Amino acid sequence: MTQPPSLFDVPILIVGIPGGAKTLTRAQRKFNNLVEKLKNQRLELLTWQKFRQRYQQDVADKYQPIVVKLRVKRFALLELFDRAMDHKKLNKRERGKVKDILRHLISQLLTDSPDPKIIQLHDKYSDTSYAEEQQDELKIMRSFARDTLGIDVSAYKGSETPADLAEWLKQQARRADSDSTVKHDSDKYQERKKSTKTIERESRQQQAAEGGTRAVREVFRKLVSELHPDRESDLVEHARKTELMQRVNQAYKAGDLLGLLELQLNLEQIDATALAGLAEERLRHYIHVLEDQSRQLRDELLEIITLFTISDNFAKPPKITPADIQRSFNLDIQELKNELREVENEFDRYQDINFLKQSLTQYRVSD
Repeated sequence: MTQPPSLFDVPILIVGIPGGAKTLTRAQRKFNNLVEKLKNQRLELLTWQKFRQRYQQDVADKYQPIVVKLRVKRFALLELFDRAMDHKKLNKRERGKVKDILRHLISQLLTDSPDPKIIQLHDKYSDTSYAEEQQDELKIMRSFARDTLGIDVSAYKGSETPADLAEWLKQQARRADSDSTVKHDSDKYQERKKSTKTIERESRQQQAAEGGTRAVREVFRKLVSELHPDRESDLVEHARKTELMQRVNQAYKAGDLLGLLELQLNLEQIDATALAGLAEERLRHYIHVLEDQSRQLRDELLEIITLFTISDNFAKPPKITPADIQRSFNLDIQELKNELREVENEFDRYQDINFLKQSLTQYRVSD
């Protein structure tokens, strides 16, 4: 089934009220400012949405294949060092160094994925089994959660892995912070007796919200009355109105007053003169709806940007752009390629046991 076109995919019409600062009322100027702000927000959100789609495709096409190749080559290098441990040309001191290298490689690979083959090699070269290390880490995490964070870990029913428990603890901590904030705000609200001005302001806000809802509904009904495709016998016109009705319904469902007004302009149901003639009360209702739209667009934009700024190894600049993310991504790709090339070279060179022995003379066992 074909999806209706997004309102972002159609030309943006500026539905501001004509006039200068001296000729427009305060409400009219605010309306115009909101329209311009919404236009910029929609364009910025569209830019980020398109970038996110392209970025996700790049991750799948460019990043992940290198990650897979790098892991495969690291495992091959791991097996190479494992075989070298039995080589008769290595002395006891050299085997100790190879064992240290093996432990580093195993730790690196286990961080990515607890593969059974790697776990087996871990247990071969470690004084403590992987299962025992996992249990020790779980005990530490549970103790910290209980004694420091005050979280009842007995409620956890997930798998017995540190990674899963850590994710569950994060969720509990976020929930606790949210509950605490709500309770704090609620307590403050209960303690503070509402003043007459506060009651009047809340009443005006409630009236504006109700008026805004009515205003959106009225614009929607006017559009429906003209566009209903069932009243059209011409097939071409029926198809056109069906598509427009999809956009109308989409905008109405989202409470998108700006989109509905733009459709009215497209259909010449209204013009700049009609907007200039809006009563102040109706204009305030429109402003209330447009302010809500602006906040919603801001939240949607922030949600997308946060997906990138919380990622590892990315320092968030004061004003981040898709270009900043792309540059960081390109650097990550290049670093991965360099790392893969280095591991491939190491694998080729260490095939020669004599080269390995020579390299081990410069190697220092970590503490």
